[in-house]
Amino acid sequence: MIRFIIEKDNVSVAFDAPTDLLYDRLAFVRVGDIPISGTDNASVKLIPWADVRLAEAIAERFSDSDKMSEVNALCEKVKHLRPSDEKAFIERLEKEDIHGAAQMTDVADEMGLKVASEINRYDEEDEEPTMEQRM
Repeated sequence: MIRFIIEKDNVSVAFDAPTDLLYDRLAFVRVGDIPISGTDNASVKLIPWADVRLAEAIAERFSDSDKMSEVNALCEKVKHLRPSDEKAFIERLEKEDIHGAAQMTDVADEMGLKVASEINRYDEEDEEPTMEQRM
């Protein structure tokens, strides 16, 4: 949903939020749970890329003091919203002029947003198709 590029000294790491490996990625460049605005020693660049409308809507409402963990948690909460919930969430952000990852997370919780259920491509009894079946 949102790609982060963190650079410190001559080391950089890029990752997409949400990730289960947030602290591993941060440790790679030897930083902790830093603000998304960066620090004196580390720069942060964020790029909304997947689900562009939703990603852009939330990215433009981040505050410089939002921590990486807060942004990651928000992205996890909204990454697979049903289209109707995604639209309602964006409209509420715009209508109420909500800013900051914590406030956006509170709104998502308050709205009781639902994620789209995953599609089961195979019955439990079916086996995954072989290479010949895929072609």
